[in-house]
Amino acid sequence: TRDMLKDFKGAWRLPGTNAALAIGGFIKTDVVYNFDALQIADRFITGSIPVGVSDDSSNLAQSSITADQSRINFDLREPTEFGLMRAFIEGDFAGSGETFRLRHAFGQWRRMLAGKTWSTFVDPEASPEEIDFEGLNARITVRQSQLRFMPKLGEDYELQLALEDPNPQVQNGSGVSRTPDMVLAGRFSPNKRLHLKMSLLARQNRAHFNTGGVTEEFGRGSSLSGRYITPRLDARDSLLFQLNYGDGIGRYVNDLSSIGSYDGIFDPATGDLELFHVAAGYASWQHWWGIEQLRSNFTFGLVDLDNPGFLADSDAYQRTLRFSSNLIWSPNPRVDIGGEYLWGS
Repeated sequence: TRDMLKDFKGAWRLPGTNAALAIGGFIKTDVVYNFDALQIADRFITGSIPVGVSDDSSNLAQSSITADQSRINFDLREPTEFGLMRAFIEGDFAGSGETFRLRHAFGQWRRMLAGKTWSTFVDPEASPEEIDFEGLNARITVRQSQLRFMPKLGEDYELQLALEDPNPQVQNGSGVSRTPDMVLAGRFSPNKRLHLKMSLLARQNRAHFNTGGVTEEFGRGSSLSGRYITPRLDARDSLLFQLNYGDGIGRYVNDLSSIGSYDGIFDPATGDLELFHVAAGYASWQHWWGIEQLRSNFTFGLVDLDNPGFLADSDAYQRTLRFSSNLIWSPNPRVDIGGEYLWGS
């Protein structure tokens, strides 16, 4: 059974057991300078760009130096006659007042997982390398508690089935968590050059109107993402993409999640719960410059929101665009040094 740990590098065996433990993480320091006003100074949240406001003292460009993105994690694995058992926990210090914040905490046995980690609707393998802590406006990015089953279908396919914490987020009311979100996903990796993932999401957006009863609206979403190696200029170059579409899935889209409550909204005149219709996507190209460990990432993302009719003439969120380019150098495997330029609208 110890052969199950042969790829668990950097871990040490715990005396008297078959288990091994690895401690990981990193220290990250960000120096951020904003050329224009942002409502949050230390990250580039496209949806927080002020619109239609004066350039007064409360709305000026700012700068910051932070280290609260630093992380620490513990990874315990033990081979048994029934398969590999794993327990993983990770946190950073991005909580309020630089307090510890839980990112991941899950247990895994063979192809089953229980605990908090990336949603099954997320595709970590299609995530661009960026420096800014916020990341892409259009990316599906949420970590939450779940129960997941991941059967392999041959060498190239993996099916993923999950029940996940619903946590509906609505405006003019409060979400009621009752029915778990259901995710069905399939991963396809026929070779080292290509990775594809297709995900379907079904969720019951249940909420309590501020001056009325509980209402339910069925939400649905889909996501197609992938990574493709483009070796024409360098064998390590790759193209990443993601396309997302759905109703009542705002909490899963990064920009909408950060500014909050974009699953649905109650019409104050009628008390009806209406869902936001979301379309989002991005493309990113990573290029290696022929010099050892010097690379750049060029990324563009778009989020488009089709608001309910009663918001048509308001100043509600409609569309964000975001572009980033960076240059990152790793002088040794433990150090990354980089700079990044971001533009948003």
